[in-house]
Amino acid sequence: MKLDEFIKEVLSEIVSGIRSAQEVDGGAFIVPGGDGGHQYANHPRVSSSARLKSTIVDFDIALTVEESSKSSGSGGVKVVGIGANIQGESTLKDTKVSRIQFAIPILLPESQKDWFKELNEKRNTGA
Repeated sequence: MKLDEFIKEVLSEIVSGIRSAQEVDGGAFIVPGGDGGHQYANHPRVSSSARLKSTIVDFDIALTVEESSKSSGSGGVKVVGIGANIQGESTLKDTKVSRIQFAIPILLPESQKDWFKELNEKRNTGA
């Protein structure tokens, strides 16, 4: 998988997972909107101000760059998982592994649920 595809997939899956968790009924309120400036527990990777909540997604990736005697039209930096696919080919390869670390800040998607109204309705109905 190419590095840009990997980063895109990871960040998309994080946001998708948050949005999916926000839709679950009967659980916690995930990244609630309109929290009135609630003081969240301090955490070095999470920030909350006004209505915005953010975090940092850390990446620590091992990249492999292969030079091969087999000709191919593709190239680029790829993120490689553990595994092998051997199909009886004979190829001379020179593989170099590099490690990169970086962080990407993201604003977390705010829940569209009206958590305060929903909580009061549950209290009033005794649910």
